[in-house]
Amino acid sequence: MAGEGLMNVSYIFPNGDRYEGECGLSASGAMVRCGAGKHTSANGIIYMGEWHEDRMCGRGTLKLPSGAQYEGEFKDNMYHGTGTYTFPDGSAYNGQFRENR
Repeated sequence: MAGEGLMNVSYIFPNGDRYEGECGLSASGAMVRCGAGKHTSANGIIYMGEWHEDRMCGRGTLKLPSGAQYEGEFKDNMYHGTGTYTFPDGSAYNGQFRENR
């Protein structure tokens, strides 16, 4: 799917989540998020960044309703690689993450 056949979409999921960005077709023919996009969940979580096969993968920013934020690398919907996690009080950890840790 690497850039081929991508289309820009705006989609509202049945649960109220919203996605705006690039999508492509998986091997099975299903529409999946792939490329750059923004996903806003019904409960206020916002992810803006790269997607691969319907998963947060690559660089992105995840903002939580608590005020916490992670900016950095993702793999399989997890913080994975170099990033910065900023806590609601403004303190931050900058370093390496592996599977959300």
